[in-house]
Amino acid sequence: MAETRTAATPRYAGIQIWIHWLTALVVLGLIAAGLTMTRIGPGTLTNALYELHKSFGMIAVGLVVARLVARAAHGAPAHAPMPGWQLLAARISHVALYLLIVIVPLSGWAATSACCAPVNLFWTVDMTLPVARGFDVARPIFVVHNYAAYLLMFVVLVHAGAALQHHYLKRDDTLARMTSGRPRKVGLTR
Repeated sequence: MAETRTAATPRYAGIQIWIHWLTALVVLGLIAAGLTMTRIGPGTLTNALYELHKSFGMIAVGLVVARLVARAAHGAPAHAPMPGWQLLAARISHVALYLLIVIVPLSGWAATSACCAPVNLFWTVDMTLPVARGFDVARPIFVVHNYAAYLLMFVVLVHAGAALQHHYLKRDDTLARMTSGRPRKVGLTR
């Protein structure tokens, strides 16, 4: 016999939800700009994309710091029931996301500081890192930046796919923890 009830879904705090979706928007914009600017050839648009890419990369690092502070202040809601391997995968993917959202912009920032100073925040504030100068210094850092960016794209796809799988296939409240949506009616089987 099955009964239906509405579960109170523990959610992240409003500030955490806001930072999550802002970070997602920034990261997706950085990916789109990064893929575009490296393929369209020299010009005004390319230069503008590079400047925006660098500025929003620095903002991404700031958002991760803000998110960690919010997490320390507000904690995290409990996960929906799931097999142990899925919980482990979720934890690994979250750690990977945090690390990559820091590594990708910091490596790009360091490489650009080495080869192409100054690195300005929105064309105005010099944010050049104090690193050795030259393309020989920048080249291996850009390699790290590029590979880490592709890994970040993969982890973002896995993360989004898992959230959508929980929402549409498993029909649990995993995604609702990071939205302001209503909890689903959970069917219990006895």
